Amino acid sequence: MGLFEKIFDKALERVTQTTHYKLLESWNSSFTPFNGNQWNISHVRSAVGAFARNAAKVLPKHIRRGGGTFQEVNGNLKEILQRRPNPYMTAYAFYYKIACQYKLTNNAFIWPKYDTAGNLIELYPVMAQIVELVEYKGEMYCLMSFASGKRVPVPYCEMIHIRNNFYDNDIFGSDNEALKSVLETATTFNQSMSKFAKLISVIRGILKLSTIAKEKERDRIRKEFVEENLTAKNNEGGIVVIDSTSDFISTDGKQTPIPTGQLQYIREEIFSYFGVNEAIVQNKYKEDEWSAFYESELEPFFIQLSQAMTNAIFTERERGFGNEIACNVNRLQFASTKTKVAASEHLTNIGAIMLDEVREIFGMAPIGGEEGRRRVQTLNMVNADMADAYQLGIEILKAKQKAKQEEDNEPDKQSDGTEDSE
Repeated sequence: MGLFEKIFDKALERVTQTTHYKLLESWNSSFTPFNGNQWNISHVRSAVGAFARNAAKVLPKHIRRGGGTFQEVNGNLKEILQRRPNPYMTAYAFYYKIACQYKLTNNAFIWPKYDTAGNLIELYPVMAQIVELVEYKGEMYCLMSFASGKRVPVPYCEMIHIRNNFYDNDIFGSDNEALKSVLETATTFNQSMSKFAKLISVIRGILKLSTIAKEKERDRIRKEFVEENLTAKNNEGGIVVIDSTSDFISTDGKQTPIPTGQLQYIREEIFSYFGVNEAIVQNKYKEDEWSAFYESELEPFFIQLSQAMTNAIFTERERGFGNEIACNVNRLQFASTKTKVAASEHLTNIGAIMLDEVREIFGMAPIGGEEGRRRVQTLNMVNADMADAYQLGIEILKAKQKAKQEEDNEPDKQSDGTEDSE
């Protein structure tokens, strides 16, 4: 048994004969990853790698919502999502591969594998050469063809499928044909620079003649000059001697001239297409640059991953009870210390954070237990109901103080209004 049988063991027994599945707006019901050797171009790998290594930090959680709140559910599903999706990958490697597929092919497929009791036991990223949509008993299937020549049909509704640039096909994300011209330019540029660098490394100097000579004469002069001056046998002292009819210019130590304008154009075009910039690629981003990258690139990917996993892993009844997969990254771990302190103080003031969560923001180990789950809150903040009671008490106290003051200021009165007489 190989990896193919290991992953698709049950799917191989399901389908016998299929027909072409007709789409609504797209004539093409198959998907073939764009074959432009994108991954072999350095700028593409830099851009996609920058996205993938940050996306792979995600920690999906199984949560259950209800009563306006939610709680994290611990169990085997958490282990699969956060540590070991399958026997061959760590969680980081799994999400890195998914993120690369998402950017390079605009389609990422994940196959969830279940045991006989219907419990999820493994998740596999699937990278087929061709994915065709077929119909079997009224249901849409993905007929996947691999480089090994093997094929397997799986129900589309059971696949976890996330898409990028989703526009001109009913099911699949668009291809990267828009990048083709830039990739061709990059390939040509790299090849020409490589050949030019080799040529520069071979050329040892330029022999400039003061007179015009025919090609055969130039070849003779060059050959004689090399034999007499640039070979160890005839020039042990290493000194070049020439007359006034020629001028020798050494190229030793010369640097290969690089057309920086063209290089910058290629870099910016590729980086812009994949949604990164030089600061993100070279890991020298500032806090606001990271926030922009997260909100514009990572967050949409996490939202799709959350929704696709929730729909595929849980049944409609389980989703009805509030079960879902939540994907996110701790954004504060990339913030400055000043921002971390400000966020911690604000969340502490309103009682919205636990002690271990505060410690996590600063990269500290959790305390654990009841102490770690203790919700901290400043005394300057008070519950709304208590605030009403407190305010009512103040008003009553003010009324009593006012009445007492009026009583103290009232003048003494005679009992009968007449003076005493003897």
